[in-house]
Amino acid sequence: MALTVSNSSAAIHDYRGKIAHAIDELKVQLTKTERAIETVSEDWKDDNFKQFQNNFNEDKEKIKPLCDVLYNYENNLLYQLEQKLRAYETEPMHL
Repeated sequence: MALTVSNSSAAIHDYRGKIAHAIDELKVQLTKTERAIETVSEDWKDDNFKQFQNNFNEDKEKIKPLCDVLYNYENNLLYQLEQKLRAYETEPMHL
């Protein structure tokens, strides 16, 4: 994948939106998966299920901090960059 550099506040804003959407989708999928596992747990009570559930819980504990890191990146760092670019874009040019 090629490295792309954006120096447009609109592009940064769009990218922030994509990250926020991905975070929301990840949280929705995590909730749906938790509900599905709860449903399956009513009938599936052997050691394989317990192992599956333990593995899922371990993964879930990694997903939540990932969402926090992505949120912080989007809401702080990229937001600040967007604001700086917006100010630069509206600044009159002196030739």
